[in-house]
Amino acid sequence: MGLFSGLEGSLEKYIEGFFRDKFKGRVQPMEMARRLAREMRERKRVSISRVYVPNEYTVYLNPEDYQTVSSIAPMLAGELEDYLEQKAKEKNFTLVAPPRVTLEAEEGVEVGQLKVSGKFGPAAFPAGGAERREGLETARRPESMAGEGENQEDTLRFYPTHNTAPIPAVPGERRARLVVTAGPQQGKVFPLVSCPLTIGRRDTCDLVLNDASVSRRHAQVSCRHGEYTITDLNSTNGIYVNGARVTSRVLRPGDTVKIGTTLCIFEVE
Repeated sequence: MGLFSGLEGSLEKYIEGFFRDKFKGRVQPMEMARRLAREMRERKRVSISRVYVPNEYTVYLNPEDYQTVSSIAPMLAGELEDYLEQKAKEKNFTLVAPPRVTLEAEEGVEVGQLKVSGKFGPAAFPAGGAERREGLETARRPESMAGEGENQEDTLRFYPTHNTAPIPAVPGERRARLVVTAGPQQGKVFPLVSCPLTIGRRDTCDLVLNDASVSRRHAQVSCRHGEYTITDLNSTNGIYVNGARVTSRVLRPGDTVKIGTTLCIFEVE
């Protein structure tokens, strides 16, 4: 299991301390993992039954910072790939192929900063996929064409099916979101997907609020049977729904949610 597989919990503090001592004043590998996880979430694509996420990622570092980690770049990239694979499993995301992480030097990135980009690379067929595709091609040809060297026309035969009933329509999912109407990120829209999700100032939160009055892990939003519930995570300043401080509350469309100095409207499509 990779170094970042146990990222959450008390182990996180140990890892952060280890790399902080090893790479003082430089970009921390833990920060790379957080930014990669955020890039994965932000670039996901929702299908009928799956949530697809990119499999190819590039971490851009200032040349000086890149020089610091260049000697361990291949090993570090492998650990980050393990982390992304575990994160995808945790969130029930589908990777179109095994994740691949590349570290590159970029002049435009400031010292101590990093930039991350993700994209969908070529999909990898699972083991046995080629054999299954070959079997399908063979099944579509008449028996007389199965052998090689036979002088037959390359045609397909189609047979009527008995059950021609239309495929039932898949009901659409409710799409909920928090729209920031006041605060440092006014105008920002946060889709509420892949619940439960955490809200806070910390980079590892699912919804990151750049608000000094917001705790590092401030609140959690969960969804059950189509109902969204917001719960306070013992934050310093609490959460308010429609002006009243609450510890936990089921949200209704149009409710106002105040987290720190950030004011949001809960909307459902």
